[in-house]
Amino acid sequence: MILVSMMPHKIKRTIIYSSFYFLTKKYEYDSIAPGKRGITMTKVSIQNLGMIITNDCNLNCDHCMRGEKCKKKMSQEVIEHTFKDVVAVSNLCICGGEPLLALDVLENIFNYIIENRILVSQVTLVTNGTIYSDEFLRIYNEMNDYVSFFDKSKMSFHISYDDYHVKELERLNLEKQYIDNYKKYKESKFFGGIQPLDPKLKLFREGNAEKLPESKTVPLRQMGYVLTYVGKFARLDEKNGLCNIGPLVTVNTDGILTECDASLYHQSTLYNYGNVLDNTIHDIVKPQALILKPRKWYKETCRRMKEHTTYNN
Repeated sequence: MILVSMMPHKIKRTIIYSSFYFLTKKYEYDSIAPGKRGITMTKVSIQNLGMIITNDCNLNCDHCMRGEKCKKKMSQEVIEHTFKDVVAVSNLCICGGEPLLALDVLENIFNYIIENRILVSQVTLVTNGTIYSDEFLRIYNEMNDYVSFFDKSKMSFHISYDDYHVKELERLNLEKQYIDNYKKYKESKFFGGIQPLDPKLKLFREGNAEKLPESKTVPLRQMGYVLTYVGKFARLDEKNGLCNIGPLVTVNTDGILTECDASLYHQSTLYNYGNVLDNTIHDIVKPQALILKPRKWYKETCRRMKEHTTYNN
C-alpha cells in the first residue's frame, strides 16, 4: 500500500515535473488549426494519479488505513475509463492492498499507457516486501523503456518497513522471507530503498488505524481538487485546451474517485466523489474544484500537498 501521509518528500518533489507537461501539451494544443479549436474536447494532465489496483493483501497490519480487504482487483474497463481524455500524468502512484498481488492489472495499466501514448514522467510503487517476483521486474522494465523515451526515467519502487510491519512479519513468520526478498530487490535499478513511517507524523484514523490510541492518529482531511486550463485560447470556464488537475486524483478498484488514505469502506461512502465509469475525471472533478490561472494553480497545489502531508505533525 502506498499512502500520501507515508511519503511526503516523494510526492512533493514530483510536483515540479508537471511544468514539463505545461510546455509540451501547450505546444501541441497551439499547433491545432484555429478553426478546430472550438470543437476540441478537454484533454487532461494529472499532477499525481493514484490507482488502487487491488484491495487484497497478504498482511493485516495494525496501522493499515485500508482496513478490511477482499480479492477485488481493478478491471480493464476501469483502467480505460480512468485514462479517457488523459494525455499526461506527472506522477503515477500504484497503490493497494499489496500491488504485487495484481501484476496482471499493473501490466494492463502500463500496456494501455504505452498503446495510447500517454506521457508519464514518474512511476512509484510500495510493496510490503513479502513477495519476490521476476515478472514484476519484467513489467517494470518494459514500462521504463517507454517512460525513458520521453525523459530520463524516474521509475522506482520501495519496500515498507516500520514497527507495525515488523510485528505482522513476526506473527506470520515471514521475517526471513522479507530479508531474502530485500536482498534480491536491492539489486534492481528501480529499487528506491526502504520506505519507513515518519515518526513525527500521526496516522489518519482510517481502517485498522481506528483501533490505535487516539494519540497516534488524526481524522483524515480532504485534499480537494484544483484545476487550471492551458492554451492560447483556453478560458477558465470553457472546455477547451488542456486541463491540469492537481494535486492528487485517486481512483479505486471500482473506478471511484476518492481519498488516497481512505479506508475501503469510506472510499465508497464518505469519500466517494464520482465514478469514472459514469463520467470522465474532468467532468467529475470540475464541479467540486477550485479553478485558478496556471501560476496560481501551481502554488495552490504545492500548498495543499504540503498541508496534507504535514498537518498531522
